[in-house]
Amino acid sequence: MSISDHSAVNSALPAFCLSVEGMTCEHCRTRVEQAALGTDGVKETRVDLEAGTLHVQGGDPQAVIRALAEAGYPAKEGGTCRPHSSALPMYQETVPVRSSADVQSYLLRIDDMHCASCVSRVEQAVLAVPGVRKAAVNLIEKSAAIEGGDPEEVIKVLVQAGYPASLVEEPKLTPEEGYEIDILGMHCASCVSRVEQALLAVPGVSDVSVNLIEKKALIHGGQPDQAIQAVVDQGYGASLRMRSASDSFVIELHTEPESGNLEQIREILLAQDPGADMTVDGQLLRITTSQHPADTLLRIADIGLEASLEETYVDPSLRQAEETRQEIRFAWRRAILAGVVGTAVMVGHMSGFFPHPENGQLFWAGAALLCLLTMMYSGRNYFIGAWKQAKHGAANMDTLVALGTGAAWISSLVVIVDPTFIPGAGDNLFLDASVMILAFLQLGRALETRAKRTTSEAIGALIGLRPRTALVVRAAGQVEIPVSLLRLGDRLRVKPGEKVPIDGEIIEGQTTIDESMLTGEPLAVLRAVGDTVTGGTINRSGSFILQVTRLGEDTTLARIIRMVKTAQMSKPPIGRLVDRIAGIFVPIVIAISLITLLAWSALATELPLAHGITAAIAVLVIACPCALGLATPIAIMVGTSRAAQSNVLIRNSDALQTAATLTHVVVDKTGTLTEGRPAVTSIYPAAGYTEREVLHWAASLEVGSEHPLAEAVLTAQSEHGGALTPVNGFKAVTGRGVSAEYNDVTYLLGNHKFFEDEGVVLPPELLAEAGREADLGGTPVWLGKGVDAMGLLILKDPLRQDSVAAVKRMQSMGIEVVMCSGDNRATAEAVAREVGITRVHSEILPEEKLQVIRALQEKGGKVGMVGDGVNDAPALAQADTGFAIGSGTDVAIENADITLSGDSLLLVADAITISGATIRNIRQNLFGAFVYNVIGIPLAAGVFYPLTGWLLNPMFASLAMALSSVTVVTNANRLRFFQPRGEGRVTG
Repeated sequence: MSISDHSAVNSALPAFCLSVEGMTCEHCRTRVEQAALGTDGVKETRVDLEAGTLHVQGGDPQAVIRALAEAGYPAKEGGTCRPHSSALPMYQETVPVRSSADVQSYLLRIDDMHCASCVSRVEQAVLAVPGVRKAAVNLIEKSAAIEGGDPEEVIKVLVQAGYPASLVEEPKLTPEEGYEIDILGMHCASCVSRVEQALLAVPGVSDVSVNLIEKKALIHGGQPDQAIQAVVDQGYGASLRMRSASDSFVIELHTEPESGNLEQIREILLAQDPGADMTVDGQLLRITTSQHPADTLLRIADIGLEASLEETYVDPSLRQAEETRQEIRFAWRRAILAGVVGTAVMVGHMSGFFPHPENGQLFWAGAALLCLLTMMYSGRNYFIGAWKQAKHGAANMDTLVALGTGAAWISSLVVIVDPTFIPGAGDNLFLDASVMILAFLQLGRALETRAKRTTSEAIGALIGLRPRTALVVRAAGQVEIPVSLLRLGDRLRVKPGEKVPIDGEIIEGQTTIDESMLTGEPLAVLRAVGDTVTGGTINRSGSFILQVTRLGEDTTLARIIRMVKTAQMSKPPIGRLVDRIAGIFVPIVIAISLITLLAWSALATELPLAHGITAAIAVLVIACPCALGLATPIAIMVGTSRAAQSNVLIRNSDALQTAATLTHVVVDKTGTLTEGRPAVTSIYPAAGYTEREVLHWAASLEVGSEHPLAEAVLTAQSEHGGALTPVNGFKAVTGRGVSAEYNDVTYLLGNHKFFEDEGVVLPPELLAEAGREADLGGTPVWLGKGVDAMGLLILKDPLRQDSVAAVKRMQSMGIEVVMCSGDNRATAEAVAREVGITRVHSEILPEEKLQVIRALQEKGGKVGMVGDGVNDAPALAQADTGFAIGSGTDVAIENADITLSGDSLLLVADAITISGATIRNIRQNLFGAFVYNVIGIPLAAGVFYPLTGWLLNPMFASLAMALSSVTVVTNANRLRFFQPRGEGRVTG
């Protein structure tokens, strides 16, 4: 269907507006939209958080209301939906709106933002572009993460608003080549079929090829994000496989090449690849070929030339760090020049060394010119920014600085030309203030930028974990090349003591790996052939060869870095108050400044105009929208970075805020409280069967299952040996068990509920054994043939070492821990008693975990959910904050708000504590910024003059302004030293 056809169809669909209760954050927006889009007939939705409304295109209003109520958001008809730039066709028929699944995300770099007013103006401009759904503007990183809309149109609008912007380019995928996604969890042909069908159902996908061996899919057409989501919805983990953007690389020859050498190299290249090309720049060779860079380097070495591959990839973070260092240097230079000139003028004038303006007009004219030149150098960025804002009818911090310094200089020039024009001003010229203001501001800018740079140290540390080179094993030998030039399938040799260069699978050798950068565990773990290893971890003992399975942004470390950066870009609900204030802050300050000038001129009896100008200028330069703008993002950056250092990856700032207010934490048993590695400890055969037969048939049934208990049964069978019996018609009943057929007889394996539903009679003596073992913490698993029981297997999953301490710690923080398990009641309660949990829900299905969470939420609770498996994904999405154990499946991690890099449940308490500390820090920053302006502006305006008899000098007002931002940044940086396990709960 063409786009126009799609638009025509949607415009004909019924549209209605609902008033929705309880929506407070982006997490709520997502859940409401998902609930509505899951209703039959609904094609498009749009949530307006501020108005508390949901606009729906298609579907039945009552059905949508019921779906929202089930999701925990009561709704009713009759709401008023405001027109929006990304409105549905009923508001703007010429611009069809894409559904949430079609929305693309991209990042813009915006260089000319300086304060909260800039942030507010940029967000308003971006959100006014048709199709844009969300915009998260980061003042510190000078960037904006945007969902929806046309990037070119967004950039055009920002340029018109006075903010030049550029798109941060990402690797593009050509339609001809298609794109690949890695898929986790595929085990059989049935999996392949499900994945293919799901992908072919994605709009725009024309062809799909799924490879079970390599666990990947090659796709032509459609959007990668939609394809990945379609696979995830089927219960499989999926991620985009990045391809090399270019076949070009640079080789440096260590000696000056002769013409014959170059011709020989060219002949070698063309012999291997007729389409190869080579350009020479001194000792640098830029080569374009389809051949592997390592092979090319080895062939050059084979003819007797020493050479090496040059790293051409420049990490954006390193480039940004260099730009920050330059910014600090420039700020210091500007501050020093302005400080020297301002001090000289101030000391000379106050000491009487310089003549009075009435007697030295020519001298002071020269001084004014010197100050003007200084202002042009030291304050150039402020004046240019103010001019850009003025051209677009806007104002920001630059406007206040430009007006303040400009007014000080112009009023001084007026006095120099006519010393009697402003009575009393000749004894107190503002020339020194005009440049000293800039000196203090540039000093504050240098200190602030330096402090802000430390907020990215955690990201820098993560990036520093990336090895720069790797030893590639090729048919002709082995050679060291940059990691950025590696290709999928490359074989790398990793020696003892080296960092693992990139994600891969060990294909030769055995070693121990230090994975503390991922899990926080100090002990190295054994890794052998078939095991996966992660780039950035450290090889402690043996040498091994790995095969590259992930590249670029698809590696584990890159995903961690991306998750932290995404969290830093987001904005919690508490930050939206600042946005609303920032939009009107600067105009209000300018108005107060004018009122101050008029009030002094009309009411003062002594030197009214001179005092009025002094107070008006002080008001302009003391007001600090910069501190307001920094208060929230700086704390989020430091807090999320500190969390990452503590093996807690926070997906967005909504999770950061909600985690700090949790009243309940719902935990799964298997893999969360326990190690998730159960083992068969006892087998009780029914009459007429042996233990060997029970284990054999149980293992034969579990071959097709992905449940952790299946692995335990198969492991036990492998210890005894023997071939399994092939069965057919395998079926898995979620939360109950599995069934299959052999010779037209149905075999069952599962819990007693499953057997009761199937009408299987359980022998009383085995029921007694099952009860006794369950009381001791074992999990009974029944085996049946037809309607008869064959026997009973007992599996036990040991508790994690720190589960008791983790539960106790959360309870001491005032959080009730609730256990939900599909295990039988006796086993679940035995584990609960051991860890100290009093509220237990046992023998429940995955969908019933949703009901437990909803019931707690309906009673006013803020609920967190901790899980590690596919069956936990719906509950993780429903919870106010979802925590995924890092060792769990990709599906659980994708649905969680917070990912715990290690297996320890103590990390949940760490995440809550860090979240609380960060929110408290944000509130401290906002309080300080508000109080500073509430006190500073009246003080500068001279409100306290009748009591104190003195006015605030504009240069000291500028110092106070600069220090306010530095204070906010410094306070936020305290979080860098926060120790989550040394603190109790921090609620702010």
